[in-house]
Amino acid sequence: MAHRVLIPLRSLLVGFALLTLASGCDKLSRGVVREIEFPEHAPELAVTFLARPQADSLYARTHASSGILDSAESPRIKSAEYTLVHETGVTVNWGGQEDWVPHFGHLMTDVDLAQGTWALTVTAPGFETATAEQTFPPVIAAEGSYAYSVQSALVDSVFEAEEDWYWGSREYEISLSLPERPEAEDHFLLRSQFGFKWAEGDDWGAGQLVSLEAVIRDDPRVEYNESLDGYLIQDVPGTEALESIQFVVVQEAWGEDADAFFEAPPVLELAALSPEMVLFYRRLDQVVDGAGGLFFSEPLLSYSNVSSGYGCFGLYTSTEVVLD
Repeated sequence: MAHRVLIPLRSLLVGFALLTLASGCDKLSRGVVREIEFPEHAPELAVTFLARPQADSLYARTHASSGILDSAESPRIKSAEYTLVHETGVTVNWGGQEDWVPHFGHLMTDVDLAQGTWALTVTAPGFETATAEQTFPPVIAAEGSYAYSVQSALVDSVFEAEEDWYWGSREYEISLSLPERPEAEDHFLLRSQFGFKWAEGDDWGAGQLVSLEAVIRDDPRVEYNESLDGYLIQDVPGTEALESIQFVVVQEAWGEDADAFFEAPPVLELAALSPEMVLFYRRLDQVVDGAGGLFFSEPLLSYSNVSSGYGCFGLYTSTEVVLD
């Protein structure tokens, strides 16, 4: 007499799923090849020019963009020529082979740029012209219509000396308040002006280091930017504006001349940045840190406000903050 064995439907479905999974894994283990054709890349001008109103010298850099399949790095365009046109019609020209400085870029000297809007045009033989436009933020200063304020307190000091050498450290707590414009978007940068600073003519024997750290790590107004080596600061709706932002500043110094330590207070740089310059450096940090998401997500592209789609034209004003 034949016996019938009843197998539950659920067991059949589970078995089928396991069989399918095993088959699929076997195919994956052998590899699946898909040929993907990348479109040919037409090189464009990649321009980077970050400028403040007055400076002894500034550098502009222009490369030719490269495709994903190109083995060589993006070549520098030494023949690039630059034109800045102010909203009043004032024109500034520089660039070409004569202004090229190896390892730096095209040199602009005796910089004196007026406040307002500037249009940048970059040309080079064999490339389509690249353009961009920027407006200077107001001049940030300790006094005036766009003024900041800093309250500082020395909270710790250590000094050690031997016969012909010393080491010292000072720690400050500072409270920074920044100006705001209700009709515009304000962005700021605070960082150590020097970082490591070695004494002139001294072979690693004397110098100082000034470091900066935000007191409140989750303050939504403050964001550390590795590319700029400082803190980007921006007003956030719902917060107490840009007042009383807390930082700790540490100065270390060493060398033979002990008096130099007491006469050299730490110096910070405070800058007001154009919004596009901030977007460029924020995205640059994300690209470098690999913050593009999952493996199969869309790639994270660098931000650009240049017509070619590569590079950045940014304007800023800055001042020294001396903690005496």
